[in-house]
Amino acid sequence: MTTKLWRLKMFAAASVAALLAACATAPTPEDVEALAWGSATSQDRPEAYETYLNVHGQSLHAEAARQRIAELMVLEREAWGRARQVNTEAAYEDYLRQFGWGANAQEADQRRAVLAAPRLAAQERADWAEAARVDRIEAYEGFLNAWPNGANSEEARSRLDYLWNTDEGAWVRAQRLDSVGGYADFLRAYPRSPFAADARRRLDEYRRQDDWAWDSARRRDEVREYERYIHDFPAGYHRDDAERRVYQLRADDRNAWDRAVRRDTIDGYDYYLATQRDGEFRDRAQRRIRTLREAQANPPPPPPPVTQPPAPPPPPPPRPRPRDQDQPPPAPPPPVVSPPAPPPVTQPPTPRPRPRDQDQPPPAPPPPVVSPPPPVPPPPPPADQQTDQRGDADSDRERGDPN
Repeated sequence: MTTKLWRLKMFAAASVAALLAACATAPTPEDVEALAWGSATSQDRPEAYETYLNVHGQSLHAEAARQRIAELMVLEREAWGRARQVNTEAAYEDYLRQFGWGANAQEADQRRAVLAAPRLAAQERADWAEAARVDRIEAYEGFLNAWPNGANSEEARSRLDYLWNTDEGAWVRAQRLDSVGGYADFLRAYPRSPFAADARRRLDEYRRQDDWAWDSARRRDEVREYERYIHDFPAGYHRDDAERRVYQLRADDRNAWDRAVRRDTIDGYDYYLATQRDGEFRDRAQRRIRTLREAQANPPPPPPPVTQPPAPPPPPPPRPRPRDQDQPPPAPPPPVVSPPAPPPVTQPPTPRPRPRDQDQPPPAPPPPVVSPPPPVPPPPPPADQQTDQRGDADSDRERGDPN
């Protein structure tokens, strides 16, 4: 029986290989049937063979599929009989591993659980005793992962909730976070905890590793080294300096590439490659160098000399149409006559008096200009007033009054 099963599997493997070899073309019905037969034999279960027979009931392998179904049913009944006869947990587990599809699989699983119950209960009690002895968060978590529905699971959860609210819970959270901030927060909250010494040692070790990684990145001074430092130490002491240096290096790399592109020479790109060991544009610079060297090795042919095209021939005179042959030729255009010169400018003649004005007398002359008469002098003052004025003048001279 085992030999027959081996032959079936070998034949199925050959069928699958033939089908894969024919995948270059559209599959034929024979190819589809071979693929289905290979799938059934690889599963080697009654359900797989029945699915094959539902589609390919008249195929070449139909009879072999029916025989294999009968053989599997016989094997399943024999294995179930042996498991019941032995009646141990291992026997039922072996039956379920080989014939999990069998009609007796559910009963076998139930019997296995009944037989395993005493062993599992003893194991659960031993694991609970160990977790209670250690009395740590990791111990209770391991117990609940192994026995989520065990007899002591509720007590384990209650104890675990209490421990999470103590310094041990804070220490476990800091360990799982494993960062400078986590350990620093723990030390600020529990400076006298039994775990404080471990937290300080972790901080010192972290700072030592951080400084070593930062010094290594600075010595190489490349973008990828700074990025590796940021990746390995996301909360490192030198993260800000690393990010600033990455920005500066990328700006310098871009400026160097722009200068090389403006020059567009082999020396310019070589200088870029020599100065930017970690440059973003190194591949493009190398491709451009190869292009320029190929252009130097194979220069393009010179352009042909520029020749003036020949002058086009004059157009032929128009041939007269048949209906125009009897008509006289058109008259020549009239000569161009220049316009006459403008007449000379002459003074207009003095207007003659009209006949009606000859009998009228000439206009009267303007009146002479008469000057105004001279002003009349004022009359002389009387004699007695003149005598008084002379006496006043003499008196003034005696007093020395200039007026």
